[in-house]
Parts: sequence; C-alpha cells; structure tokens
Amino acid sequence: MKTTLQRQLQRLLQHQLVRFVLVGGCGELLYLALFALVSLAGGSATASVAIAGGISLVLNAVLHARYSFRVPFRLALLGRYAAIQLGCLGLSLAAAWGLQRLGTDRLAIALITMVLWAATSFVLTRLSYRASASADEPLASRQTSHRSP
Repeated sequence: MKTTLQRQLQRLLQHQLVRFVLVGGCGELLYLALFALVSLAGGSATASVAIAGGISLVLNAVLHARYSFRVPFRLALLGRYAAIQLGCLGLSLAAAWGLQRLGTDRLAIALITMVLWAATSFVLTRLSYRASASADEPLASRQTSHRSP
C-alpha cells in the first residue's frame, strides 16, 4: 500500500516543471562537486569550469530529455540544449548589466538572473524537446499526468 506521502510525491513528479527543477538542481550540485574535484586535483579555475560545465551540460541534456520531458535523447538535442544555455547566458548577462546600471544589489541581481535563466531554459528546452519528439507519439501520451494510475 502506498502511503499518503508516496502518493503526494508521485503526484508532484507528474509535473514537468518539478522534474525540470529537480534535474537542474542535481546538475548544479554535480557541477559544484566536479568543480571542487578538478580544483583540488590542481586544475585551474578555467579548467575546472570547462570540465565541470561540460560534463554537467551533457548530463543535463540527457536527463532533461529522459526525465523532465520524457522524450528519447538524440544527439541533435545536445546541440540545441547547448545553444539554449548559451542564449540564456547572454540574456542573463544583459539583464545583469542593465540591473547593475540601475544600482540593483548584487544578491538581487544573482537571484533575478538565476530565475530568468531557469525560466527561459525551461520554456525553450520544452519547446525544443517537444519539437524533436517523434511524430507518431503525441506529447500528451508521454506526460504522466495523462496516464492512468
């Protein structure tokens, strides 16, 4: 028998946004851990960012396909995901520049750009992954909210 907590967690995980945030959060934790490992091994900050960021980017692309949006992962998705993240970086840099010119507090800039990046990434990744889904399997059939319990 499932407990109430198990049913609530299962219901919560039916939402793409929740799965996206969980996958993204795990990706950020992995990035920090890999950055620390490379740094402790004597790698420069640039090498640490490149290695940790590269591994995290690839893993996030795969996990977002498989778990967040429940579509088959294809190599083309990796290129689109990387382009989306690059676009989110540009948008966040522009927002940070504008907010800084307005005299916004640094912590507020960090939080605003983090939310802006995540929201933009979710919308664009969802659209990209939806477009790559096979034509013979409609999106609704892949979402758990449309499956019977």
